[in-house]
Amino acid sequence: MKKNLLLVAMTLLSGFIAKAQESDKTIKEVAVQPKNVKIEADTAKKHWKFGGSVAINFGQVALVNWAGGGQNSISALLGGNGFAHYKKGKVAWDTDLIGSWGIIAQGKIRDITTNKFPVRKNVDVFQLTSKAGYALDKKNQWFVAGLMDFRSQFSNGYEYPGDSVKKKISSFAAPAYLTLSIGINYKPLPFFSLYVSPIAGKFTFVNPKAGVDETRYGLDKGKVYRAEFGAYLRADLQKDIFKNVNLRTSLELFQNYLDKKHLDALKTADQGVNVYYDNRGNTDINWAVLLTFKINKFLQASLETNLIYDQDIAVPKTRADGTPYNGRGTQFREAFNLGIGYKF
Repeated sequence: MKKNLLLVAMTLLSGFIAKAQESDKTIKEVAVQPKNVKIEADTAKKHWKFGGSVAINFGQVALVNWAGGGQNSISALLGGNGFAHYKKGKVAWDTDLIGSWGIIAQGKIRDITTNKFPVRKNVDVFQLTSKAGYALDKKNQWFVAGLMDFRSQFSNGYEYPGDSVKKKISSFAAPAYLTLSIGINYKPLPFFSLYVSPIAGKFTFVNPKAGVDETRYGLDKGKVYRAEFGAYLRADLQKDIFKNVNLRTSLELFQNYLDKKHLDALKTADQGVNVYYDNRGNTDINWAVLLTFKINKFLQASLETNLIYDQDIAVPKTRADGTPYNGRGTQFREAFNLGIGYKF
């Protein structure tokens, strides 16, 4: 009898313990599962990284009875940049956008007798770059990648031969530059990348509705676009080099493979006969540098430079006798700005 009671008691106790363990397991699974879901959600968010900055800058000079001479002026510049970077496993995709537009007003703005066009554009930049790649090594430093880069401007640009006349020389998509390429991207550090492509296409477009002289940008008369095939290299660096000081720089090089006999539109126009040159020995260069200094939460300063050389682009020059003409040369722009900015 005692043995039977003991057997029944042990059976009941075993069942109770098993039930308790099952319930405890269920409770733990319920408690742990939401945490796992949250971790997965947080991990998904970390695949994307967004950021950028926007700023509006002002400049002003006022002179009253100034014996040394000078020019009254007011300037304004609106600029910004943004990025969206994606990284998951061996897949990486970086997209960057840069834009700036500025004007300057010189002299007496209301006095049209001495200066009919006192307000003029002095900065106009639009550039969109997107690069996607797949890692080839375990450290995710070497990628096979494709790149797209598009550059143009926001509004019309003019040349001012005199104070009473102006000539339209550029507009949105006149010109526009599109680069498409496949190559290898080396990214040893989060803030630096080197992209090299032996297979790159560079396209120069001039919108025919813009009313711009297409030969100024290396196109044949009456053509809408010009295609080039060659090698492309791009180096990018963006890093806080000091506290509240950010450096962003990009160097682009393009070397044409096939343009052995290129019509020289500038010399042809001057001499009246077709003149050709071998364009394979010329390297297109575009080097941009932006230093941003954060003074406080909203006040910031910036120093930017841009150096461009392109054998196909005509730049305004002046002869020894003072007469203007279109020639070739290195383009350079520098600007220091102080204003209100916000980094996100």
